[in-house]
Amino acid sequence: MKLLHSLTDTTGNTRISPWVWMVLLLSGASLVFAVLLANLQFSVVAIGLLNPLSFRVLPELWQVRDVWVDVLLPLALAVGICLGANLLPRRPASYLLATVLLSAFAIRYFIWRATTINTAHPASLVFSLIFFLCEFTYLFTSALQFYPSLKYRPEQRRRQADQLLAWAKEHQPSVDLWIPTYNESPRMIRRCIMACANIQYTNKTIYVLDDGHRPAIAALAQEHGVQYLSRPDNLHRKAGNLNYALAHSHGDLIAVFDCDFIPFSRFLDRTVGFFKDPKVALVQTPQHYFNSDFHNRNLGLDVLVPDDMDYFFRYVQVIRDPFNAVVCCGTSYLARRSALEGIGGYVTHCIVEDNQTGTRLLTRGWRMVYLDEILSLGEVPRTFRDYLEQRLRWMQGNVQVFTSPKELPIWKTLNFWQKVFYLNLFLSLLTPVFRAVYIIFPLMSMLIGFTLIAAPPVEYMAYGLPFVIMLYFLPSWQTNGHYFHFWTEVYESLFCFPALKRMSQILFRPFRSVGSLVTNKDVNNPRQTLDLRFAWPFLTYLFLFVGVLILNYGLPLLDIRWSRSLFEGESLMLAWNLYNGILMFICLLACIDKPIRRQADRFPLGLVACLEVEGTEYWGITNDVSEQGASLLLNDPGPGQGESLGLLRVPQYHLELPVRLMRTSRLRQHHLLGLNFEMPARETEAALIQLIYGENAWFQKVKRVGSIEALFLLLGSVVRAEPILRRS
Repeated sequence: MKLLHSLTDTTGNTRISPWVWMVLLLSGASLVFAVLLANLQFSVVAIGLLNPLSFRVLPELWQVRDVWVDVLLPLALAVGICLGANLLPRRPASYLLATVLLSAFAIRYFIWRATTINTAHPASLVFSLIFFLCEFTYLFTSALQFYPSLKYRPEQRRRQADQLLAWAKEHQPSVDLWIPTYNESPRMIRRCIMACANIQYTNKTIYVLDDGHRPAIAALAQEHGVQYLSRPDNLHRKAGNLNYALAHSHGDLIAVFDCDFIPFSRFLDRTVGFFKDPKVALVQTPQHYFNSDFHNRNLGLDVLVPDDMDYFFRYVQVIRDPFNAVVCCGTSYLARRSALEGIGGYVTHCIVEDNQTGTRLLTRGWRMVYLDEILSLGEVPRTFRDYLEQRLRWMQGNVQVFTSPKELPIWKTLNFWQKVFYLNLFLSLLTPVFRAVYIIFPLMSMLIGFTLIAAPPVEYMAYGLPFVIMLYFLPSWQTNGHYFHFWTEVYESLFCFPALKRMSQILFRPFRSVGSLVTNKDVNNPRQTLDLRFAWPFLTYLFLFVGVLILNYGLPLLDIRWSRSLFEGESLMLAWNLYNGILMFICLLACIDKPIRRQADRFPLGLVACLEVEGTEYWGITNDVSEQGASLLLNDPGPGQGESLGLLRVPQYHLELPVRLMRTSRLRQHHLLGLNFEMPARETEAALIQLIYGENAWFQKVKRVGSIEALFLLLGSVVRAEPILRRS
C-alpha cells in the first residue's frame, strides 16, 4: 500500500511530517508515564484519590434492587418500543408518540446521569463534568428538533408541485440555467450542458460561467449553442462569478447547477410553479449522488448505505421548510432574479456563497421552499482528502454566518423558529469538540485510572442502556431510514480532528483563507493510498488502547506485581473504549482510498443490444454501461481477438453507438466484450446521458436499509476489513 505523506524533500521524495512522528512519540511517552504513575501509586494520580472511596446511594425510588424489574424490564420496554415503531403509520400522531417516549427515556437517563459525576478529586470533577455537559449539549441539539419533527411531511411539497404544474406551463417565465465552472474537465461540463439542454422547458437559456477563462470551454459552449460568460477577474470566487452572470443575463428565474451535477428533464416543470407565490425567492431540491462517497466505497458498502448527506437533504431540510428556515445549498436550486437583485446579489464576503445568500434572503423577509424530490444527480468527492477539504470549507462558511452580524443580522430579524434552527446550526459547529471529548476522555480514564461515570454497571444497564437503545434505533424510524446514529458517529469521528485543527486556525480570524477553495472533481489514482496526515489520530488511538489493554489486563496475568485495584466505573469505561476502538478501526479502514482508474463511472445497466462487426451481428446483454464504454455479455463466441470497429445498437432506446472492441474475456460461462464508445452524434450522446443519469434509472434510486441491517453492516465492515484483506 502506498502512503501519501505531507512533506516533499528537495529530491522530490515524500516523507512523513516531523509533527506526526512527534505526536506518536508523545503519545507513547504519555502511555508509559501514566502507567508508571498509576502502578507506583504516586499521590498525584493514585486511584484511591481520583475515584470515590465508596458507592454513592441513590434515592430509594431510583435504587436498583431487583434485576428483573429495574434492569430487564426497561431494557425489554426500550427494545419493544423500537420494534413496535415499525408497525405505526407515518402520521404526526405517531411521530409525537415516538418523540414523547424518546424524551421520557432521555429525561430519566439525565436525572440519573446527574448523580454520577466523579467528585472525588478536582481533576476528576473537571473531566467528569465536561464529559456530562458534552453529552447534554450534544443531545440538546437533537431536542431542538423535537417539535419540528412533527412537521415531517415530505410528500406535501410534491403534491403542491403537481398542482402548480399547470400554472408553470401556462405562464412559462423565462429561465436562465447557469453552469459555473473553474477548473473542471471539458467532459464534465459537456455532460452538464447536454443534461440542461434535455430539460423539457421552452423558454430557457443556458450559460456556461467560466472562471477558468479557457478557450476550450468557450469553444465547447459555441459547439453546443449555449451562452459563454467569462469575467475579467476572479474576485470573490464563485459568488463573484454568479454576480457577474446576474449582471449579464436577463431571465426572470435562475437555475444553478455545479458542472458536476446532471439535472433531470423535468427539473423546471417541478420547480417553476412555486414562483406563483410572489414571496418565494428560492426553491431548493436535494443533492443526490450517482457515485458512492469515499467511506462507503472504501468499506465495500457502495450500494448498501446512504451517503452522509442523506439525513440532511431528506429529513432536516424537510422539517425546516414549514418554518421558512431552508438552507440554500449552492446547486440544484431555482431562484427569483428580482429577489437576488434586491439583496445586492450573492454574498461575497464569505468563503462560500450559498447558505450565506439564503440567510440574507431570510433576513429580508423572503420565503424559501424545499421540494423533497430528487431532480438532479451529482458527483461526490472520491477521496478522503477531497471530502475533508469540502466539508472544512462548508464548516468555515457556517462559522462566518455567525460572525457577520451586520451583513447577516440573524438574531435581530428572524422569527423564533428560524432562530431555533440557526441555534441548532451554531451548536452543531461544536460537534467536533463533543466527539473529541467522547474519544479522548474515556481513553484518558483508562490510562490514568479514574472514572467519568461514577456508578456501578448495573445502574448503567438500568438507566443508560435503555436510553442508548432508543437513541440508536428510534430516530431511524422517525427519519424514514435517513439517519443511523452509529454511522453518524463514524462520520463525526472522521471529521473531528481535521475540524478542530481548522477551528484553531480560524478562531480569531474566521475570514482568513485556509485550505482549498475548490473541490477536486477529476481524480485518477491507480494505487491504494493512505494519507497519514488524516489517519494518524485513529492509528494513535488504536496504539494507545491496545497498549493499555495489555498493561492493565494482560501483564497482570503474567506477573502479579503488575496487578492493581479496580476503580468504580472501570467496566463502563472499558466498554466505552471498546466501542470507540471499533469506531476508530472503521475510520482507519475508511481512510484507505481504493484506486480510481476510470474517468467515467460504470453502472449496472442491463440492456438487450446487438453488436455489429464487419457485417456480423452478435446479440447479448450489457453487463455495465458508462459515458465512455460498455461491456457486453454473449452466450455464443464473439469476434476474434484484437481491436476492431463496430456498431452497438440498443433497440429499446433507438440508440446506435459507434464502438471499438478493446478486449474479450469470460464471465460466469459467458463471453464478455469490452467496448469503448467512439464519439457518437450529439443527439445520441445526449440520449446516452439521459439513459444513464435519468430519473428512470433504477440504480440511481435512494438506498434504504433498516436500523438493524445498518448496524450489521457497520460490524461487518470491521470483520471484513476489506481495504486491508482485499487490497486493490
